[in-house]
Amino acid sequence: MPEAVHIDWQPIGDRRASEAIYEQLRELITSGTLRPGDRLPSERAMMEQLHRSRPTIREALRMLEQGGYVASTHGASGAVVQELTIDGVEQPLTAMLRLNQISLEELGEYRAVNDGTIAGWAALRRSEADLADMEACLLAAEQALGDGRRFAELDVGFHSLLSRATGNQVAMIVTEVLGKVEQHVLLKKMSTLNDVQQLALARRILGRHREILDAIRRRDDAAAKQAMREHTRAAGTDLKV
Repeated sequence: MPEAVHIDWQPIGDRRASEAIYEQLRELITSGTLRPGDRLPSERAMMEQLHRSRPTIREALRMLEQGGYVASTHGASGAVVQELTIDGVEQPLTAMLRLNQISLEELGEYRAVNDGTIAGWAALRRSEADLADMEACLLAAEQALGDGRRFAELDVGFHSLLSRATGNQVAMIVTEVLGKVEQHVLLKKMSTLNDVQQLALARRILGRHREILDAIRRRDDAAAKQAMREHTRAAGTDLKV
């Protein structure tokens, strides 16, 4: 088992201690100072180094673990720094949406621009294999009408396939992150609807996806952008709870 790394702690000051400790460790991880596999000091060692209580240290570590930055260990050894993943980005966004720190309107406004650009790129860059995958996704979504959870997965999957067709790695990563957030929003909305309303919502989404795919099939980037922007605007209305 690797030894715990040494950390040069900064003064905490008047801030809430658990948040200050969390932010110091997060900065060390995201800057690369602490690398995947590094072991943090144990809870007891951090208590002694920072002169803080065990609940304070545990709260800071809990926030790091929720963000995907570390994995806790059993026993007296310290938590281990993890590889940063998509979940480590998506989970804070979803939490902020739940807490109304960001709004559904802000998410929709951003997606109208971001996803519109992606749809335009996909129209110009897609391959026949990309088209086949997108068509298969929509057929599967049609078969999943009435199964809200499966439909939500395929809704996100369609957007992921669009981004993959662009060949742009950043577009793929951003789409995957936002797709996970959108999946949470869609499932939350569906939980408020009866079966008839759920089916109507799913059909509207599927119809708009069809319009986007038709434009991409024609390699009409302007029409693909417009169809996607209309889709995101309509989704903003559809998904309000």
